[in-house]
Amino acid sequence: MLSRDVLRTFRRIVDTRRDEVWLDKDRMPSSLAAGDASKLPGEVPAWRARGGRPRVNALVRQRLEQCAASGAPVRVALVGAGRFGTSVAAQVGQVRGLRLVAVADPNATNGAEALRAAGWSDDQMARADSVPEASQRGAAGAAVLAPRAADLAALPIDVVVEATGQPEIGARTALDAIRLGRHVVMVTVEADVTCGWALAREARRQGVVYSLTAGDQPGSIMELYDWALTVGLEVVAAGRGTRRYPADRAGVPDEAFARYGYGDELVQRRRLNPQMYNAFRDGTKAQIEMCAVANLTGLPPDVRGMHEPSTTLPELPRLFALEEDGGLLSKTGVVDLANAVAPDGTTLLANNIEIGVWLVVTSRQPLVREDLGFYGLPTDPSRQRAVLHRPFHLCGLETPWTIAQAVLLGAATGTPLERPTAEVLAVAKRDLGPGDVLDGAGGANVSGLVDSAGVLTRDQLLPLGLAYGVAVDRPVRAGEPIPSAAVRMSPDSLLAQLRGA
Repeated sequence: MLSRDVLRTFRRIVDTRRDEVWLDKDRMPSSLAAGDASKLPGEVPAWRARGGRPRVNALVRQRLEQCAASGAPVRVALVGAGRFGTSVAAQVGQVRGLRLVAVADPNATNGAEALRAAGWSDDQMARADSVPEASQRGAAGAAVLAPRAADLAALPIDVVVEATGQPEIGARTALDAIRLGRHVVMVTVEADVTCGWALAREARRQGVVYSLTAGDQPGSIMELYDWALTVGLEVVAAGRGTRRYPADRAGVPDEAFARYGYGDELVQRRRLNPQMYNAFRDGTKAQIEMCAVANLTGLPPDVRGMHEPSTTLPELPRLFALEEDGGLLSKTGVVDLANAVAPDGTTLLANNIEIGVWLVVTSRQPLVREDLGFYGLPTDPSRQRAVLHRPFHLCGLETPWTIAQAVLLGAATGTPLERPTAEVLAVAKRDLGPGDVLDGAGGANVSGLVDSAGVLTRDQLLPLGLAYGVAVDRPVRAGEPIPSAAVRMSPDSLLAQLRGA
């Protein structure tokens, strides 16, 4: 007898290859499954009349149109209404077939702004401080605004977008949603690199999708990576751009906006989080994101913290090669970064890839290698390697793509492998002493560096995701990884429990 997982996988494969018929109600939005079945297309799909199947993009768009036409849109809940979450809300409000039905955020002002961005007026919103209140308000047709994700438990929701940026909260929100049979789009990559493999495993058990989001760098890299492998290319290195100056590594949240040149008006209007922006600037966020890519693809970092050379886009195929071929790498098939700041620590390089993503690729077939350069890709001088790149990522504006794929196709932008390939180590930003409290990614006391997962286990080091609100009980010198034994974890930490599962 076939196992449940095999049957589920088969059903998903078959379902994604049919363009205008849901084979069963498990793959429909629950709102549509409960609605008028006569509004679904018939068993003779329209692609036969058109002479071919639609592209995946067209397929998703068609299914969204069907949801809109049937009056049964995909129902989205947003947890965390900061800048990224509000961008998600704004774009969901522009997509026929998607509807933001609830927002959870302890800051009611932020939550209301996200609902407004999605198209709800103030008189269409209702505050709810408990599960019964949320259920009652939702049943009356209001957009629900709650302080906690748990308050949304009884609402009819198809997919939850987790965008708090807090790993413990993110893990709890995702796990609860998965166990309620809801798909999860994980924006909080800090949670994903700490326990994403465990969340993905639970999602498989429950028959739902757990996915990182399109639009953030890990999702954008995965789209390039999947395409490259599908057409038969070999990936030498996968990465994203950075802009990191020498002083940034020691930066503190109070200085983050000044380093970016952001004024008070922008900070207040977009409700920017200084600690999050400090994590961007001190390099921790890039380390976290490339750890996520490692765990999606199985590509490890070549060295702790990666090489992160100062480089332009055309130089990537030369630099990301084996040492014996004049490059930086001890092995191929790795994750890394490309810094847009010149080696002098001051000049911003022209033709950089600061906000983009890239792959250095090759092929064993000489004709393929020749054509990579012939058709315009930058190559190394030997023409053995070329770089594919995407010069932008649009953050929350691309999240609707992941939402739609998860609910309508049962597909993910990126899901972690069964076991982690890499981890982000918590590193002391300054000399720490007993009683100093670790403040997580972007904080004043701790930063993160990616390394192979086995190193963290072997050396018993503290993962960055557990370095939030816990005190060290011994001295740790600046620049040193923090030992796991230097902190006392709460037995209530869900992150620690999931890591031990």
